Amino acid sequence: VGDAKIAAVGVKISAGVSSHGVALNASPDLGYFDHIVPCGLEGYGVTSVAKELGVVSVNRVDVETRAVDAFARRFGYDEVFFKRE
Repeated sequence: VGDAKIAAVGVKISAGVSSHGVALNASPDLGYFDHIVPCGLEGYGVTSVAKELGVVSVNRVDVETRAVDAFARRFGYDEVFFKRE
């Protein structure tokens, strides 16, 4: 969002096996990011869904559901099933 990271995507390949993941900042304590350089990108800030909406926090399950729904629509899936832990 602008010059601030709101998400990260990771990929790892080890011994011919790939692992991947996505992280979306819903409403973390952004102060923790003051102590690191996220993804090695100096000079860029970090933001969250809550900060962009101007609220203190957002419901993680709501953010997760909306993100999965948006992904499904973007890539043409009619139904998406995911397991909540």
